[in-house]
Formats: sequence, structure tokens, C-alpha cells
Amino acid sequence: MMFKRSAITLAALAVGLVGLAGCASQKEPAEQAIAAIEKSLEGSGAMLQKYVPERYEEISASVTSLRERLAKEDYGDVVSGAPAIVDTLRRAVADSQIRKAQMKVELESVWENLVKTMPAMLAAVDKKISSQAGRPPKDMDRDAYNALVATYDDARASWSKAAEAVDAANFESTVATASEARTAIAGVMDTLGVKGS
Repeated sequence: MMFKRSAITLAALAVGLVGLAGCASQKEPAEQAIAAIEKSLEGSGAMLQKYVPERYEEISASVTSLRERLAKEDYGDVVSGAPAIVDTLRRAVADSQIRKAQMKVELESVWENLVKTMPAMLAAVDKKISSQAGRPPKDMDRDAYNALVATYDDARASWSKAAEAVDAANFESTVATASEARTAIAGVMDTLGVKGS
């Protein structure tokens, strides 16, 4: 629904700018054109920065250029140049929606892999730590071993918290936290020489 409203707003803005181009005195139309573009960019900026950051930078630079031409009183250039920026902004909003959907699919795939692999990894490390009975493995001093176990405990706790808290509202941050936990646990496994997924 938000995307549809943005598309309608941008389409209306484009039509309005074409009409403004025909005005005799172009100072006011130029100012209105920039104000309308900046308002639209403000509304969709966060989404563009997140999903198509390079496009956001491109559009921001174009708006800055329009502002500079307005300051030089090149009103005709501003009015004639504004529709192209509106079109670029409209396409960027559409592309950001597509990228958002793609990222959701990618995150779901990462989460599915985590759910499949983490239990075996945890079981393997738990078994290894239990078998050590508090003693460090050969070639590892006690302080280093204790630090390693602490790292594992923290990562295990992060994974558990992520698994319990997963929902649509915080899915992206949950997957990121869980992935970091998996990386830390994989490092512990490598140090301890533990085989696993």
C-alpha cells in the first residue's frame, strides 16, 4: 500500500511539473518543483538508502544540482530538469521494493540453514567441553581455554535469544545476530578441533 501511494504521488508530481514548465514566470514553479522532489525523497529516503544506496546518492546529487541552479536563478533549467529526477526517483522506489523482497528471500534461506546446522554444532561443542571436564586441551593454557569457553557460552546465548525472538518485525537483525553466533561457534570448533556442520 505504501509503495502504491508513493507511485501515485510521484506520478502526480511528474504531471504537475510538466504543467509548471509552461508558466511564464518560472521562479515559483522552480521552487515548487524542488520542494516537491525533496518532500518525496524525504518520504522514501530511508528505504532507498537501505536497499539501493547508490541510487539514493545519485538522486541526492541531482537534487543538490537543481538547488545550485535555483540559487543561480536558472529557473527554466530547474523546471525542465525536475521531471527527469522525478522519473529516476519513481524507478528507484520501485527497485528498492524489489530489492527488499529479494533480501527477504535471501534471509529466509540463511535462517533455514542456521536452523538445520546449529543444533549439531552446539551438540558437538557441548560434548567436547563436557569431555574436557574443565581441563584445557593439549597445547592450550587454562586462561586461553576459559576465554574460549566464555566465547562459546556468549555465542550460544546469542543464538538461543535469536531463535526465541525471531519474528517478522526484527527478522533481519535476528538473522544477523544468529549468523554472528554461528561464526563465533565455528571458530571455537576449529580451535578445539571439533568436527561438525
